[in-house]
Amino acid sequence: MESDTIVAVVTPPGEGGVGIVRASGPLAASLPADLFPATRGTWESHHMRHGTVMDAGTDEPVDDALGCVMRAPHSYTGEDVFEIHGHGNPLILDHIVHLCLRAGCRAARPGEFTLRAFLNGRLDLSQAEAVLDVVRARTNAGLQLALRQLSGWLTERVEPVRQDLLGTLAHMEAMVDFVEDDIPPQLDSTSRQRLDTARAAIETLLIGAEGGIVLREGATLAIVGAPNVGKSSIMNALLGLDRSIVTPIAGTTRDTVEEVMQVRGIPFRTIDTAGITETNDVVERIGVERSRKTLEAADVVLLVLDRSRPLSGADALAIEAVAAAAKEDDGPRVVVTLNKCDLPAELNGNGSLSRLRPMAVAESSTVSPDGLEDLRAALEGTALGGTRQEFVVGNVRHVDALRRSAAALHCAAAGLQAGTPLDLVSFDVRAAVAALGEITGAGVDDELLDRIFRDFCIGK
Repeated sequence: MESDTIVAVVTPPGEGGVGIVRASGPLAASLPADLFPATRGTWESHHMRHGTVMDAGTDEPVDDALGCVMRAPHSYTGEDVFEIHGHGNPLILDHIVHLCLRAGCRAARPGEFTLRAFLNGRLDLSQAEAVLDVVRARTNAGLQLALRQLSGWLTERVEPVRQDLLGTLAHMEAMVDFVEDDIPPQLDSTSRQRLDTARAAIETLLIGAEGGIVLREGATLAIVGAPNVGKSSIMNALLGLDRSIVTPIAGTTRDTVEEVMQVRGIPFRTIDTAGITETNDVVERIGVERSRKTLEAADVVLLVLDRSRPLSGADALAIEAVAAAAKEDDGPRVVVTLNKCDLPAELNGNGSLSRLRPMAVAESSTVSPDGLEDLRAALEGTALGGTRQEFVVGNVRHVDALRRSAAALHCAAAGLQAGTPLDLVSFDVRAAVAALGEITGAGVDDELLDRIFRDFCIGK
């Protein structure tokens, strides 16, 4: 790890009431004397002091500010840290950073403060990644998921499994190294049980992982259907604002309309599409084609049918388009909503809907106060792939590592069952241990660290 002192503005760009500059490293504790020369006495750790930041080169005041020294190891990075809390004018903050650079610091790289926290043992790797998730969370559910990971709940579950596997691996290798009388070593029943227990624990962590990824990253929702069935009204009602134009005239929406919204804590990038229909209108035909492409790329498709009228030819076209997209292995999940349920029911299309195999069928009304609750529940369950779990893994990298670890343990179990030599089986167990280590940061390489922390902002 580099031992120089880094500095950066850690508050968002632009104007604000307060702006913070942070420095971390060996020089941090000496910066108060350079920046606050008139503030006498000892700077106690974790105590704010008020003073004037001065430019020693011009002997001019820079800002009226607060300073705080946080001495190692009791700081965010585990190093000496000095923070200046000044007015949130970018000119002032840039000037303070310049003074720190002149005093011997260097500009921090993206994520470098959090990287140092990881390297100094203040955070494990999963917690360090959770810092970025906390900053970027778009819904309360996503934020809670990130905060749980930041608290270390994933490490509390992964690390005991990894340590137990390390013990089993050491036992296996010892049996291979100290074999006597040319008798092939055999793994005892206790060690076999430990391998099975570890795999079961990993597979338990994978339950609900798909839903966790959706809570963290969101899903794409395409709203499709025949013209004038209420697609735009549903989008506006879910959003709580008039985003799409709504008129009684069929074909009002001629292009896709996109908006990000939250449904029961799930972020959806929602696309209101043009009604799927046969048309000679050039512009409307382009809109219909875009609708077809949109539903093919969506994670969830909401097919809207007007419950107050019989199934029409345009409805049949929409059903056919959704069925064609959903039949692919990686196709979207389908929710059907029978809209305008406040009116007498006339829809007779149950036979046509059966070929869609929707994950949920809901009723909806945009004119009733609670007319979308059934639909919201259907969208939630479909996006999460089932019931929401309280604790889930929501990071794609972590899910991949868990799956590789479980697969390696499955291979180890199959090898033991088939009588594969123990030294070969141990390779699978070692792979399982290494995959779990990628989650907590045990034995990770610089390439992986660079890939993780390059997505961070400069000041984090």
